[in-house]
Amino acid sequence: MSTNADFQPVPLEDVFSGFECCAKSFAQLAALLAVIRDKSPENSDVAHLAAMGWAVACDMDSYAGSTAEHIHKGGVQAGAQSFGVRGQA
Repeated sequence: MSTNADFQPVPLEDVFSGFECCAKSFAQLAALLAVIRDKSPENSDVAHLAAMGWAVACDMDSYAGSTAEHIHKGGVQAGAQSFGVRGQA
């Protein structure tokens, strides 16, 4: 992997925090869409769109949360090197 002298790689702990933040944000979005879905008239377009958005938000919450957990427990593999949470090869 080539590097740019003007660009510094993102610290692994920042990657972990980013995924953790995404998971929390998607969980909040899912909660908001659930309220919209539940308060909308049954079988309305709004209820259907909110239900679809809720499903996507839940899936992304799960993905981001499990990725953050994986990073925390097992680190990251970049090319031929693996890195732990503290960035140790």
